[in-house]
Amino acid sequence: MQSTQSDGLAAKILLVDDQTSSLLLLRELLHNLATLYFATNGPHALELARQHRPELIVLDIEMPGMDGFAVCRALKADPITSDIAIVFMTSHIDIEHEITSLSEGGIDFLRKPLHAVSSRIRIKNLLDLSRYSRQVVAEKEWLKVTLDSIGDAVIATDLDGKISFMNPIAERMTGWLAREVLGRPIEEVMQLRDAHTLEPHWNPIYFALKEQRVVAMALNCQLVSRSGQLFQVEDSAAPIIDRNGQCHGSIVVFHDVSESMALALKMSHLANHDPLTNLPNRVLLYDRIEQALKRAEQLHHKSALLLIDLDNFKYINDSIGHNLGDLLIKHVSERLSSICAAGTTLARLGGDEFVLVLQELWSVEEVSLFASQVHSQFQQAFVWEDKKYQMTVSIGVSIFPDDAQTIEMLMRHADVAMFKAKSEGRNRTSFFSEELEQHMIHRHQLELLLRDTLANQQLQVHYQPKLCLKTGKLLGAEALARLKNQQGHWVSPVEFIPLAEETGLITELGLQVLRRACKECLSWRQLGFQVPVSVNIAAPQFANPQLVRQILNLLTELQLPASMLELEVTESALMLDVSKTQNILSQLKAAGICISIDDFGTGYSSLSYLKKFQVDVLKIDKSFVHEMLTDKGDMEIVKAVISLAQSMNLQLVAEGIELEAQTHKLLELGCQVGQGFFYSKPLSAKDFKAYLQQKTTA
Repeated sequence: MQSTQSDGLAAKILLVDDQTSSLLLLRELLHNLATLYFATNGPHALELARQHRPELIVLDIEMPGMDGFAVCRALKADPITSDIAIVFMTSHIDIEHEITSLSEGGIDFLRKPLHAVSSRIRIKNLLDLSRYSRQVVAEKEWLKVTLDSIGDAVIATDLDGKISFMNPIAERMTGWLAREVLGRPIEEVMQLRDAHTLEPHWNPIYFALKEQRVVAMALNCQLVSRSGQLFQVEDSAAPIIDRNGQCHGSIVVFHDVSESMALALKMSHLANHDPLTNLPNRVLLYDRIEQALKRAEQLHHKSALLLIDLDNFKYINDSIGHNLGDLLIKHVSERLSSICAAGTTLARLGGDEFVLVLQELWSVEEVSLFASQVHSQFQQAFVWEDKKYQMTVSIGVSIFPDDAQTIEMLMRHADVAMFKAKSEGRNRTSFFSEELEQHMIHRHQLELLLRDTLANQQLQVHYQPKLCLKTGKLLGAEALARLKNQQGHWVSPVEFIPLAEETGLITELGLQVLRRACKECLSWRQLGFQVPVSVNIAAPQFANPQLVRQILNLLTELQLPASMLELEVTESALMLDVSKTQNILSQLKAAGICISIDDFGTGYSSLSYLKKFQVDVLKIDKSFVHEMLTDKGDMEIVKAVISLAQSMNLQLVAEGIELEAQTHKLLELGCQVGQGFFYSKPLSAKDFKAYLQQKTTA
């Protein structure tokens, strides 16, 4: 008999009877309930059942060859068909057949001849029940697959905390198999303890069951597996409550956070430590200082902050390379660490700066002794690949509560003291004082004034005449930077020029002086005065690869002849890079610019290098001229410089002439050109023009 397909019906029923008339009757009764399949013997029934897996099989008991009971046993023995609901039917009316049918696995029993209406209703109800049962099984399987597939461990319990389910992740973490733990108390399988105290933890499912709410697992919770393996775990437990509010048990979901906690600890370490030296960084340092200050306050002790800076490390780093520089920094940190007691904090602020925090001090002498220990660590050179690197440190010290009461003040005062140590010659320790702070405040205000002046192009330039000592003829003028404060008072160049060099403002200052001096020289020419102007070039300017281009562009822009410009460069600037110096000087000379060595005799140039440099003028420093008449040593230096210039056919200019006797002596020795207060102080642009007019009429 052919199967009957019913459109839109997902359910399937297999009808098995050796009598065709019974099958026809059943087809008539059930054709619009499900898709129907027919078999007239046992083997065919088994084949169709495996092929189509119907929700329901209506099975006749008495069939030749293989009766209904044998077919039922075969179906239940096969995993593919074991869940199919079976309804037996027979013409026997004795109770034994009904009992046997139900015992073999049937869910109902129909008697022949079939009553059409009741049989249809019963089969429909049984079909619905079978479909629902399959749906429940499918949902349960889907839920199990889902719980087995998620990355978290899941354990379910009954109301007494005995395990009813455990997924594979939970198996792996606890070391127990799911089949072994069913019915066991959860605390036996899921052993929890505090990671710090190692005390046992009560499982959170008991809180969840007791309080009927979601309960988070305690922090720092550790799971001890069956084999003793430890897992850092976190997550939560919750009661299992149905739609009617009835609690049926609990479920705990947890996961291994050992790696993430290790990563978090590593990230925390990186955030608080210097990656190169592994010392505390600024963030952790501030916390350590705060603790030290609180403890000092409670115990009525002192604390000290030592700011340590490696002297001239930038030059070492630039010359040997940053990789080797980093290695030296690591060796420095190791040497400093070797003298630190347990309560001492050593931190690296970055670059070549370190900080030491000393706690529980009774006197300042203790700090001095410790600072001496720090200096002693640098007496022995650092050796790398058979090369020695000698380093020293400058240390600034600030004491709590004597010098400062806050972390910021302590750090700032230590920085002020360290700067003083640097300015006094390096390789020493300086303690903070009120006078020192006032000096630094003045310095800071001066820096702000200088920056503001340069930003607003308000720097002034004065001009000191250079004259022939014999005739008094004006031969040129030196441009000198001048700075006024907010009160209209002049700031000494001795103050602001070194500050400009320290802060990196000297390059901008030099460019502004150069531009203003060239413009002023051009204005003199337009008035008919051919007076060359000389401009000082600081060492950082001279090291600037754009210097030559900047100067030549300026001359071109102003249409000022190069012969009207003289550049004064110090010996130390010329000696920074000899080959580079030769290249720059040759370019400037080729353009027609005059070059002079300023303050000659105060630097360290050798005669061999001086011969290679294409210079035109040597300027005798005013420090020698000032005492030449009373100090034999200064007189001998002046004589030597004049003799050297004459032998090299160089022009000479003496600076700082203040007495007529100095003029006579310089002329006697062979110096023909000079400048100084004896002839004229540096003049403003306006006053210098008046001076020019006066010299002309005279």
